[in-house]
Amino acid sequence: MIADLCLVLLLDASGSVDAAEWELQAKATADAISNPAIVDKITHGQHGRIVVTAMEWSGAAVTMLPWTPIASMGDAKSVALVLATYQRRQSGSTALGDALMAAAAAIKAAPDCTRHVVDVSSDGTSNAGVNPAQAVATLQAMDVQVNALVIQDEIGVLEFYEKTVSGFVMPASWESYQQAIKAKLSLEIAEVDPCRPHQAFCGTIQ
Repeated sequence: MIADLCLVLLLDASGSVDAAEWELQAKATADAISNPAIVDKITHGQHGRIVVTAMEWSGAAVTMLPWTPIASMGDAKSVALVLATYQRRQSGSTALGDALMAAAAAIKAAPDCTRHVVDVSSDGTSNAGVNPAQAVATLQAMDVQVNALVIQDEIGVLEFYEKTVSGFVMPASWESYQQAIKAKLSLEIAEVDPCRPHQAFCGTIQ
């Protein structure tokens, strides 16, 4: 059955993210995906469902959640439980390009969807692996939008993502992360894509 959205969640597990920040990131994402307003958007889409996969990324991308449909609050709560209880496996470099290529591979194996989005959370610029711009270009060729939620812990990180991703960038702090991820998911799940019809970087969403 076709879904309205195939959504890849990429959660930052690099060395700059400490244990408390990782827990906040994972639990806030879990809370957002199971938020009643978000679930209402999902169930009132054209097909009434999305499919989600999640990965932690650092030097590599490790699957946290395989492709899983969400078509009800029960589905959303099951996904949230997996995300909230997942045990982080790495803490190393920031290989954004490699993570995006892993997302591209996942999308090639995804169920049928009307739209495809990669949702990156990060607090640092890429410092290893494939050139992120090349990875974004690969995803654009697949008609996949790449959006970013950027924690501004590093000088220049917001500008880096503004120049790199193909969709929108949402700035945040760790203190505002929970609110920001809810707003970001709401935009991504919404039937109207905020970055179309331009098919190119559409700016920073405050």
